[in-house]
Amino acid sequence: MKTARDNQYWSIIHDTEHDILFCEWKDGNEYQLDDEIFKEEMLHYAAIVEACQASKLLLNLRHGNYSMAPVIQEWVATDIAPRTIAAGQRKIATVLSDNLFAQVSLQQLMEEGDIPLIQQQYFDNREQAINWLKEG
Repeated sequence: MKTARDNQYWSIIHDTEHDILFCEWKDGNEYQLDDEIFKEEMLHYAAIVEACQASKLLLNLRHGNYSMAPVIQEWVATDIAPRTIAAGQRKIATVLSDNLFAQVSLQQLMEEGDIPLIQQQYFDNREQAINWLKEG
């Protein structure tokens, strides 16, 4: 395991053995995370995916409460997703937040954002998500 980024918002750790990038949002930062900071963090994330070329992502939003506005969803779909897909990302397991608005904004991005070539699955807990990623 190699830590690629760790700050007040999230940690990103690369499990080289299983080719999984763990992105885990931290608790209590929803009021500090605005659209500009989110975009900056997403740019770091894309650069990390490009550097490590992990094909699998565990996106743990259990503590995430940030809701993406439609304009941010579109930016992720048009600017970030193509970079991560080009770097080899193919499978995303998402542990959903308890925050309904955060859940909906993420699901809209993934389902309506026209992001091709990605297998995706939503989970209620981290262990189930990891098991699904390790399946293939």
